Order: sequence, then C-alpha cells, then structure tokens
Amino acid sequence: MFPQDLKEKYKDWQNDTYLKKKNLFESLAKEGQSPKYIIISCVDSRVDPNSIFKSEPGEMLVHRNIANIIPPYDYITEHSGTIAAIEFGVTVLNIKKIIVMGHSSCGGIKNGYSMCKENSFNANSSISNWLNLLKPSFKKITNLNEDESIKDLEKVSIKTSIENLKSYPFIREKLDSKEINIYGSWIDIGLGKIHALDFESSIFEPI
Repeated sequence: MFPQDLKEKYKDWQNDTYLKKKNLFESLAKEGQSPKYIIISCVDSRVDPNSIFKSEPGEMLVHRNIANIIPPYDYITEHSGTIAAIEFGVTVLNIKKIIVMGHSSCGGIKNGYSMCKENSFNANSSISNWLNLLKPSFKKITNLNEDESIKDLEKVSIKTSIENLKSYPFIREKLDSKEINIYGSWIDIGLGKIHALDFESSIFEPI
C-alpha cells in the first residue's frame, strides 16, 4: 500500500493546486517543457529549490545529489548522472541559466570533510566514492577551526563545481559564445537567506 499520509497530501494537491493550474499542466503535457533554469542542488530534505523560488511547474530543471557536486570532465564515465542532466538541459531543452546551489549544515560536506581530513575513503562505498570528489576543494581550505573549515568547504566546493562544469566541451562552447550563464549560490537554512557568488571578488554576498 502507498503511504497514507502521502495519499492524503496528493489528494489535497490534486483538488487544490492541480485544479487551479489545470490549463498549465495540460499545456505542459501537450507541448512539453521549456524550463528557464537548471539548478544543481543537494538531496538534503531541508533544501527544496522549487519551494524556495516559488517556481511554477515546468520552470526549473532540478537535479539533486549529495553535496551538490559537479564532477570534473575526467570523471565523465565514472559519475555521469549529474552532467547528463545538465547536458540534457543545455543541449536538448536549450536552457540558458545554470545555478549550483549549496547550503548550510550540509551533511555531505561535513562527512566529506572528515573523510578528506582522515583519508578514510572506502572504495566499496558509493557514498565514499562520491565524496572523494571533494578532495580538490578540501585542499583549498586554510581555516584551522574545524567548524569554520566545514562551512568554508560548503562554499569552496560550489566554486570547484562551477570550474568543473566549465571543463566540459559543450559548456565551454556555450560560454565562449555567451549563450549560457552560470551562477553559484549558498543558502543559510536557519536564516532563510541566499548568498550569491560574486565572480569578481570570489565572495558569496547576500541577495
């Protein structure tokens, strides 16, 4: 049996949101999707881009993974899910704006920090293999305070993911022709504040 609480929430959605936007859903079903944004976000249940940005159905192509990581081009065959979603969005759906969105108190970043610090990666663990991608970002952390270092890693890893994204030929081509824009953002869950990456200063500033 399907979970009862989800059945009830679905019925509420069907009788409220769906009915109010029935024409939009029918149009999306008939004509297909044309999202404006690709958002690479964390799987963390506390961070929902569609809710945060109050997006309409069909407006955002959201891909979520642990710690919102974009692997470098060298790992395209090993970790292809994330870049496949981005490539689909850019080359098939012709989306022009890509946002890498991290957040505070990220469990993936915290665990990845510990694994990097202690070199305790487990080749038999898919989580460990994934968080191994944080090593280049970890090496850029200079703060000696562990709590501050973890918070720094949340933001440094966003910058690294953006640089990784730029290493893909189809992205490089679109950037060179100024057909796409890439953004970095970090949200403080408790305060509900988004900080956007200023590429000139390399600092995350509140928006």
